[in-house]
Amino acid sequence: MIRRVTVFLLALGLVLGGTACSPKDDGTATAAALAKALASHTVGDLSFDKATADVQKELTGLAESIDPVWPDVSVGSVAVTEDTARVSLNYSWKLPDLDKPWTYATGADMKRDGNGWIITWSPEMVEPKLKSGERFKLASSYGQRAQILSADGEAIVKARPVRIVGINKDGLSEETAESSAKALADVLGIDEQGYLDKVKAYGPVAFVDAITLREDAFNELNQEQLNAIKGVLATASTLPLAPSRTFAQAILGTVHEATAEDIEKSEGKIVAGQVVGSAGLQAAFNDQLSGTRGVTISAVPAAKDAAEDATASPTDDAGTSPEDPNAPLTVLFSSDPVNGTDVKTTLVPGLQSAAEDALADVTSPSSVVVMRPSTGAILASANGPDSQGYNTAFLGQYAPGSTFKIATSLGLLRLGMTPESTVTCSPEYVADGKKFLNAPGYAPEATGEVSLTTAVAHSCNTAFVSQFEKLPQTGLADAAGALGIGMSNDLGLQAFMGAVPRDSAGTEHAASMIGQGKIQVSPLSMAALMASAVKGEAVAPVLVDGHDGKVKPAEGAALTGEEAGDLRTMMRAVVTDGYLDNLADLPGAEAIGKTGTAEYGTETPPRTHSWVIAAQGDVAVAVFVEDGDLGAVTGGPLAKTILAAAAG
Repeated sequence: MIRRVTVFLLALGLVLGGTACSPKDDGTATAAALAKALASHTVGDLSFDKATADVQKELTGLAESIDPVWPDVSVGSVAVTEDTARVSLNYSWKLPDLDKPWTYATGADMKRDGNGWIITWSPEMVEPKLKSGERFKLASSYGQRAQILSADGEAIVKARPVRIVGINKDGLSEETAESSAKALADVLGIDEQGYLDKVKAYGPVAFVDAITLREDAFNELNQEQLNAIKGVLATASTLPLAPSRTFAQAILGTVHEATAEDIEKSEGKIVAGQVVGSAGLQAAFNDQLSGTRGVTISAVPAAKDAAEDATASPTDDAGTSPEDPNAPLTVLFSSDPVNGTDVKTTLVPGLQSAAEDALADVTSPSSVVVMRPSTGAILASANGPDSQGYNTAFLGQYAPGSTFKIATSLGLLRLGMTPESTVTCSPEYVADGKKFLNAPGYAPEATGEVSLTTAVAHSCNTAFVSQFEKLPQTGLADAAGALGIGMSNDLGLQAFMGAVPRDSAGTEHAASMIGQGKIQVSPLSMAALMASAVKGEAVAPVLVDGHDGKVKPAEGAALTGEEAGDLRTMMRAVVTDGYLDNLADLPGAEAIGKTGTAEYGTETPPRTHSWVIAAQGDVAVAVFVEDGDLGAVTGGPLAKTILAAAAG
């Protein structure tokens, strides 16, 4: 009992005497805290040989001068003498676009202070060449932006002349500048109030751009009216552009100078003045096209704060104002820019232009997709003017109508039928309580007991609907999948490859037999279906050479050569005996195809999508018009034009 009391009193005496406080730091704890403080540019409660607030201010200024880039910091070693220590610090900067970090070692000195340490502050502990009062400056340099190439290796997008049109406010009164802005907006056909607000917001001697036009578009303006506007200025420049404003617009995309939003979202990868892709391949392959920028980090004296004493020495300047733009630079790190790498597409410019010309007068969203069945190469993909920039060809989701009867035919072949098998084409057929009819004007000579080939050639709805109880929805979905509908394939751009529900039943399943119900396809997926029938196996579309699409086939058994041959036989009859007889006189290989008309909407009678899929030799085509007549009427002439252009 006496011994326990003695131990307790001894311990109490040690506490009261102060010898039980925190153990003596050998330098490692303070060194670790310093590294953490430098990495977060927040000094916390560390002790320095100058006011902590001053150290914090200078460290904050350094960080702000190069924001958002900042290094990771770690302790290399701590060398301790009796009353001093030298801390080795390892720095690692992850710089924009560079694979390898910028690394170096520097150090910091500490003096013992009782059980702790006082750190000797110096900017050199951040970077060995950094002097007191200096700030970081990050500058970027760029190599040449690469080009988007056509299938023959020629540049599609390249530097072409443009005019930047606007008002030069220098020498104009505010009233005159505003009057000129209104007049220019009227000549250019742009939003008057928007441009007027922009002119008002700019400084008194600024050039306020209104629009950038291709040289030919600029020349089409009323030059007399343009030149009559006070202060008008049209600056010649160049921009990476396609041959025409609409050329493969949805595929290629555009470029623009980086906006504040681009810069903010990039987290340091994009800076002011950089050209970036806006959409399409220009955006999807922006990193490849732009290459790797060069980065230079320098030390530069900071500009004085306005409130600071003009006689203050550089060592007294701990402000966070920006660097003096005229100050000499000490280069701390530099990397050279790397030019971008070309993106080679499968597009054939002449065929692309022909497809766009064919759609030029179509007053409805529309598209044409041309593929090479042997390789899957997309030779052309055009959208009509009423698609208004939307990529109808790749992203449209529509009922395929009777073009889907090719998939239904494959499903029936897999039940044991042949092109010569007999089916009944009646004027009407009732499936699960719903009446199905043939298209208006259906040929009476193709009714009654007819071959499956005749049913395809004349597109008999009732013949196919009558088989709905024999061919289950899963079998129909599998047949469509064998022809590429629903496959997974990364083109480099977003694309919809179709969807066939596997659970449709009753009336919905019966409608699926003729490409209605809930079946959805895109023009691209129907071009792939046609290409698959030509090649004899599912064909995955390809847009960019060397790009791995990570193709995943749709569910179901693969297409066989024999099945594909039977499908081609039936589609040849569409040309020789059916609705695509306009393709019969095309020179060269025999043409094959299928028309389609899909009802949509709630109007009476319903509006219709117009479809044609066709092929000749190693060329497959899908034509789509959102609001059209019968497929043969609207799509047939377009298909012939494209196949003729491909042959030429």
